[in-house]
Amino acid sequence: MSIDAFITLGLLAGFLIVAVSGRLAVDFALAAAMTGLLLFGVLSPDEAFQGFSNPAIYIIACFYIVSAAFKESGALHWWISRWLGRTASPRRAIPRVMLPVAFMSSVISNTPVVAIFIPLLQDWAKRHKISVSKLLIPLSYASILGGTCTLIGTSTNILVVGMLQGTAEANSLNLFSPAIIGVPLIVIGVLYFIVVGHRLLPSRVGVAEVGANAREYAVSMRVVAGGALSGISIAEAGLRHLQHSFLSEIQSEGHIIPAVGPEEILSDNDILVFVGQPEAVSELRQFPGLVPAEGEVLKLDVPYSSRALIEAVVAPVSNMVGKTVKASRFRTQFGGAILSVSRNGRRIEQKVGSIVLRAGDTLLLEAARGFVRRHRYSRDFLLLSRLDDLNIPNFDKAPVALSLVALFILLVVSGVMPLVVASLILVAALAATGCISLEFAQRSIDMRVLLAIGASLSLGLAIQKTGLADLAGDGMMSVAGDNPLFNLLLLYLATVLATELITNNAAAVLMFPLAQVLSNQLDVSLLPFVMAIMFGASASFLTPMGYQTNLMVQGPGGYQFADFFRVGIVLSILVGALVVTLVPLVWPF
Repeated sequence: MSIDAFITLGLLAGFLIVAVSGRLAVDFALAAAMTGLLLFGVLSPDEAFQGFSNPAIYIIACFYIVSAAFKESGALHWWISRWLGRTASPRRAIPRVMLPVAFMSSVISNTPVVAIFIPLLQDWAKRHKISVSKLLIPLSYASILGGTCTLIGTSTNILVVGMLQGTAEANSLNLFSPAIIGVPLIVIGVLYFIVVGHRLLPSRVGVAEVGANAREYAVSMRVVAGGALSGISIAEAGLRHLQHSFLSEIQSEGHIIPAVGPEEILSDNDILVFVGQPEAVSELRQFPGLVPAEGEVLKLDVPYSSRALIEAVVAPVSNMVGKTVKASRFRTQFGGAILSVSRNGRRIEQKVGSIVLRAGDTLLLEAARGFVRRHRYSRDFLLLSRLDDLNIPNFDKAPVALSLVALFILLVVSGVMPLVVASLILVAALAATGCISLEFAQRSIDMRVLLAIGASLSLGLAIQKTGLADLAGDGMMSVAGDNPLFNLLLLYLATVLATELITNNAAAVLMFPLAQVLSNQLDVSLLPFVMAIMFGASASFLTPMGYQTNLMVQGPGGYQFADFFRVGIVLSILVGALVVTLVPLVWPF
């Protein structure tokens, strides 16, 4: 190998180590690898930055805005309001959830689809006395499978098409080409959950527990000195039988009373720790003589009448990850206070300020009522929802947004204009018709994702330029021989593994040069290998970190890490077998 190849291999290994270990966010790790390629002269500045001129970057940016417009205009609410039905059986409800979600995710980003469905399913599950954990994993997996049906269904598909530009294979694909396999994948996914999957889904809440919630918080309240509760017993204070929580312990003058009896007398400044549902905060605020123990709540410069309770899921790219709540300076940065933190559906038993935040943690916040609107498109949160008096979008623009997207699809499918041009015109039309404000349009674009894509393209170019792709291809062929099908299988498995460890976009970019090498050395079409990468990069069913929507449902569903593997392993095998079998039939070698 050349010196440049060794340098590239070292940078690639360093990227994988820091990305998998979580020491550095994937986008920053990719940017650091790109900087290293420039620093050591592996790539020239023109080569390193040519990825940022790829049309896929601009198409993905456009679809961030389109997705935000759908959410802002209420188009998704407007369309699905009648879909859930009245059945109280999870087995019968799952296809009602999965089919519309898959359809929506085929034309817009799956993130806003999942974000909107989560509170809808939580309310529906409460009314029908079933556990929402029976529905949220199918919700996430349906959005993943739906995204495979079109070239714009996921950013990965858009990116792969962008890398195909200039090749003969690019002209053979149209907007709905992946649907030939994507639709059967959706059918397999729905049937799997109807027949087997619904049995594997955890039930974090019993059916008899009306209104119970899978996520559990610990909320600390302080007895006001000389207040209405000071000097009276727990029973007299009315804290014995609460609707949404129970009194777990009392911290009094440095001592902890873990088993609190009804005769226990409350003293000035006692800290009462309540465990239960998020609604407990509103319930406890109604007791005179009780105030939040967390000082950050009292420091909020917002009248109590203008505050709201909010749940938020911490994003993997958030600057808060790896910091304590206190070190994150949440109140100063976001204008809200963290009341409690839930992880894997369970409360964290320590003082809120000392909790080290992780990706996927569910935060119970108190903030001004405009908090959700201001931070709806923040990269720090995967999901934001009000727990009281949730605002409903203005549905007046919903038909307009849906009509514009339908026109966009017609223009692209008919070949009247290229995908990138149609995407830019769609965004302009959504803004001109008031489906999204310019402010939200600007804030909806995740620049860190675009940075990761551009940087990963430069890393992919270096792998190809230095001959590492040729070496990897030779290694794969030494295992699979000259059989194209076996090589396709190995490429698919490598893509799935990379997706679970890093990100779907980075996995696709790193595997694309390998697909080109295999195509050239086997003297077969590039297209089946590219399609295997497309589907493999989206086949993330084994871990909550593998795909963003999995992480979004983990907290609200009260899921543990093992739940995703237990539910997803069979589906992953079924999807892989179907993809490897059908791809060569649809796109022959």
